[in-house]
Amino acid sequence: MAFNRTRWAALAATVVLAACGGGGGDIVPSPRVPFTSLVSFGDSLSDVGTYKVGTVAAAGGGKFTVNSASARIWTELLASDIKVPASCPAQTGLLPNVPGFTGAPVTNTPACTNYAQGSARVSNVFAPSSATLQAAPFNQVNIGLTAVPVTQQIAAHLAKTGGSFNGSELVTVMAGGNDTFMNINGVSAAAGGGAAAAGAAVAAGWPTATQQAVAAGGAAAVNAAATAAVTAMGQAGAELAGLVKTQILAKGAKYVVVVNLPDVSQTPFALAADAQTRALVNQMVTTFNSQLAAGLAGTATTVVQVDVYARGRDQTANPSRYGLSNVTTPACSTTSPANPLQGSSLACTTASTIPGDTSGFLYADSVHPTPLGHQLQNQFVKEQLAAAGWY
Repeated sequence: MAFNRTRWAALAATVVLAACGGGGGDIVPSPRVPFTSLVSFGDSLSDVGTYKVGTVAAAGGGKFTVNSASARIWTELLASDIKVPASCPAQTGLLPNVPGFTGAPVTNTPACTNYAQGSARVSNVFAPSSATLQAAPFNQVNIGLTAVPVTQQIAAHLAKTGGSFNGSELVTVMAGGNDTFMNINGVSAAAGGGAAAAGAAVAAGWPTATQQAVAAGGAAAVNAAATAAVTAMGQAGAELAGLVKTQILAKGAKYVVVVNLPDVSQTPFALAADAQTRALVNQMVTTFNSQLAAGLAGTATTVVQVDVYARGRDQTANPSRYGLSNVTTPACSTTSPANPLQGSSLACTTASTIPGDTSGFLYADSVHPTPLGHQLQNQFVKEQLAAAGWY
């Protein structure tokens, strides 16, 4: 199995997959449930500005989309629609070790309740372009994303609120994309064997036996890595469901939205790989989603599950139905001098997109949605909330 490692390196700052939302307009003008706030946990798809500091901010970036004064991601749009205070990042900061790239110290803002951070995994601290990979044995030079995992995000909120939710907030949870990337990176490295393969296995979170198997390299190592990747994704899905049940619902939350993973194999990121790798990526995603759904069985009265996997596949098959003109090409240019991150949506703006009209594009970069993609996601979430009688 051959995964394009060069492309993985180019995506180091592109840390989670694109959320493929849904069509349809506003269903009702206001929520039926009088929510008091929006509390969000997850990764870059829900991140409203954790890394909007230093060089990123100077470039006009800060969100994982095509940044502009009017660009909003789906959690921001949802907060407006349910008539609660605007979503703001609970933590900001960036810890780069790249020469000439400026970050900022980690700062917490107690009044803000969006804990989602670009590159965050469900529980593992080793994530794409994370500051944790700058230390030995990885010694990576990167932009230093804090990438606080969802387990710690939830714990931070509970510590701030005295250990509970008040029951009047709408809670959103969406994660797992970066688990996908770290696992597929482990598969990519396995064929070459040696210390690089073993290190990628450690970062992915695989057992010691698998780390030793991939260090040997060759076809057997790739097979062991592929098996480990699928297994790990299933475990991550089950773990996320467990967090929702034990750390959110059991702590008093009554209204929770859980968004599953879209089909990453249909993103520009995966389309650059071979068919075998795309099939593995799809297997990883579906395994995560099936375990997430199984773990949430019996929670239908308090949890709305949003199936962006199915909706995203329909968007790819029928783009015009959703007002999309392009579902395979990133809108952000990889060569624009206005983007210091070489095409990553984190620092992409309307001044650094490719020539032509990109207003109907689904993808900002190889995995993240454009503002239109976020609008579609928000609309789809509201459809599900309406079906539950919450909106």
